[in-house]
Amino acid sequence: MKRINEFIVGVVFIFAMTVLGYFTIIRGELFSDKEYYELSVIFPDVESLSIGNKVLVNGVESGTVESIELLPDAKVLVRIKMFISFTLYENYKIMLKNQTAIGGRIIVINPGEFETEGVMHDTVGSYKNLHGLTVGDPLTKISEIIDENRGDLREAIVNLREFSEKINKGDGTIAKLVNEDTIHRDTGKLIEELRDTIEDSREQAPVTSFIRAALTAF
Repeated sequence: MKRINEFIVGVVFIFAMTVLGYFTIIRGELFSDKEYYELSVIFPDVESLSIGNKVLVNGVESGTVESIELLPDAKVLVRIKMFISFTLYENYKIMLKNQTAIGGRIIVINPGEFETEGVMHDTVGSYKNLHGLTVGDPLTKISEIIDENRGDLREAIVNLREFSEKINKGDGTIAKLVNEDTIHRDTGKLIEELRDTIEDSREQAPVTSFIRAALTAF
């Protein structure tokens, strides 16, 4: 029985290794017909960008991050392994941004256009050391804003609590408007008076029409 279990484990292991080898070698880059080339971009910072992250050109996956290097001036050089060719114009934009609202960094390339508003743009001769922009993580920005304004937020919360307590106690004009039913009664009376005025207008409509017709005849 023990030998049978060991045999089954061995078969499962060999099968798993075969599948893994197929997807990493046969279906991987070793036998891939893609032609790769390098594109490099300099960013002011990369904010958790990792090797292997996707690179999109007009929304189409076209490459992956191959290496990340900190330069002497504290900027970051990112080398990208591209597998789709495209034309890059002088009005290009390369942005590092979140893939989703909750995280995951990607590089997005807008290759630009030959003509925009009557202005012609030349193609970029070299794909080395291009200029990139970093779009900050929105959650990080919100956290920074909260930290910078923590004192004001705390004061606003305290004021809101005091205002709520005054309303509950009935202090002040607003509290009286909220807690008393005077406005409700006055509103009901106003609606009744408006309804009576409309009914009176309907009753007087035939008389008014007769008088207007008589005056028109003369």
